[in-house]
Amino acid sequence: MKRMPLVIAVLTATILSLAAAAAPTAVLVDTSRSIPPAQFDAAKGLVAEALPSLLARGPVALYAFNDEAVQVVGFTQDLGALAEGLRNLRPGGRYTLLHDCVFTAVQAIQAKGSEGVVLLISDGRDENSAVTLEDGASRAAEAHVALVAVGVGAAEERTLRRMAALTGGRYAGRIQDLTARDLGVSFEAAAASLVPVKVPEPPPPPRPAPEEERPAPKAAADPRLFWFVVLAAAVGLLVLAAIAAAVFLLLRRTSPPPERVCDQCGRELKMWESECPDCLASKLAITKPGDETQSPAAPSVPEIDPALLQKAPSSEMLDHTLVLDEVPVLVLRRGNNPPRAFQIPSGQVVSVGRDKINTISVADQTLSGQHFRIVPKEGAFYLVDLKSTNGTYLNGERVTLKELKPDGVIHAGQCDFTFRLEQRRLN
Repeated sequence: MKRMPLVIAVLTATILSLAAAAAPTAVLVDTSRSIPPAQFDAAKGLVAEALPSLLARGPVALYAFNDEAVQVVGFTQDLGALAEGLRNLRPGGRYTLLHDCVFTAVQAIQAKGSEGVVLLISDGRDENSAVTLEDGASRAAEAHVALVAVGVGAAEERTLRRMAALTGGRYAGRIQDLTARDLGVSFEAAAASLVPVKVPEPPPPPRPAPEEERPAPKAAADPRLFWFVVLAAAVGLLVLAAIAAAVFLLLRRTSPPPERVCDQCGRELKMWESECPDCLASKLAITKPGDETQSPAAPSVPEIDPALLQKAPSSEMLDHTLVLDEVPVLVLRRGNNPPRAFQIPSGQVVSVGRDKINTISVADQTLSGQHFRIVPKEGAFYLVDLKSTNGTYLNGERVTLKELKPDGVIHAGQCDFTFRLEQRRLN
């Protein structure tokens, strides 16, 4: 009976040490359609085989992500619930919110108040996430969460290695080259790299100064002086604002257009007149045969439009006149590839992106599926960004909606599109 308190103390210490050693794990599975079905099933099998060893470290949560990041099973140590959630995972969606899912899982681990590990199974691609790779990595480093990455499909291994390195984790390799034992080795190495969060100790309270060394209390400042300074500063700012407004208005004022008069008769010329009608009519007066001088002009000449004095085009001139039409064209320049020109259909909306459903499809992974559109309206063209991941830039400025002028350069991903209006002859 005397040994019972000792046994209870030992059991209590063991339970407390196990609870302190428990660390949560978040398993993130890429369920987008970019993962081949065979490798998707292999990934589910690998996670199912690794679940018992993960549960030995602490609670496990299961996440899936395609068009959105979803917590399929919350943090639990129920192997049956996790296995059932894993079996129900199916590919779907149109996008891949990889960065959003990593950020959400790290937040959930941080809320549990301890360091943890994120097991990510993905091809490393991201589309339409609200946060960036650096956002998720910095949040993971702050929360002492390491990331272990497994590549599936056409994996972007450089991206997966970078995510693991920024969080102090490991890149385990491709799914076809891995076993549950290899995954366990990478997982334990990442967990061992975690550093427990140290709470800084509060500084010691300052020692009181000896009675004789204490400085004499300062006299309270006069509040009237404070408000006087505030009022003077406000008045000064108002005066400066009035001076700036006056200077601005003076600079914006434009002088009236200079008065235009005829050099010969001094008559004021109208805005559309390039030559005085009176003097022009005098020059056109008819002369008699054999006279050397021009007959005097009529005493009163009405104002006439100079356009009436021009000859109508002859039929021969009309036959040789070229009628031109402007055709909108996009010229694509991408890297060292030769430029390509695309004629934009007149009066139609043109969409540009990586998917083949676009009017102009470009095989560039830095472009979003549907990146931007060119919309004709009332004789003008407008550039519209389709909420692309990397943004759309017009002449170096990131835009959402802006009028597109000739020779404007659209930068999207690694592509430059020059908008031109080419002329063609109409038969």
